[in-house]
Amino acid sequence: MKTPLTIFAICCLTSLSCNNSSQNSQLTSQDTGKIANPEQQLFGSSIKWLDSSKVEMAIDTTISYKTKNFDCDSVLAIDYTGFEGEYTFLPLNDKGQWINKIQQVKKLTQQQEDYVATVIGDKKSYSNPVLVACYEPRHGIVYFKNGRVIGQTAICLSCARLESTIKIGDPKREGLLNEVGRQKLNRLCKELQFSDCRNE
Repeated sequence: MKTPLTIFAICCLTSLSCNNSSQNSQLTSQDTGKIANPEQQLFGSSIKWLDSSKVEMAIDTTISYKTKNFDCDSVLAIDYTGFEGEYTFLPLNDKGQWINKIQQVKKLTQQQEDYVATVIGDKKSYSNPVLVACYEPRHGIVYFKNGRVIGQTAICLSCARLESTIKIGDPKREGLLNEVGRQKLNRLCKELQFSDCRNE
């Protein structure tokens, strides 16, 4: 027979565990500050942040794609799903946790690094942009220096749009690409054999 004290303790623990699980399951987009609803499903599973393989974040807001050769040790291209409903995510959150929707990771060659910097850093890539009312990033670029992440960029080729912690060539800083800029980044997508490249 359960005593009133035992029943009270079970109710309290149940209440606490429900509160904790709902708080822990909410995702915060570092870019929009919105809370993603954990009930929203994307192809049967929601976006989460992985505790394993955390990296140290040291985002450098002074670096720019316009300088083309900013100092970094390595650059990773990420094939991932960076959206859920109306919420968008970079490959890493501000705690250094990787998103759980990564399909492939490839290290860029120096030539590929230079190519990305040239396209994203060129203001001509943003003149007369393609205007599409969506943003569903599926490709990311993550920059490392001394084992720490100094910058990252998320790209949506379908929507011709990107967001970045690194200064881009767009004078308005909106990240809206034109068709030429999108095609150039799509060439790299195909070269890396990533998913969701555009068929041109």
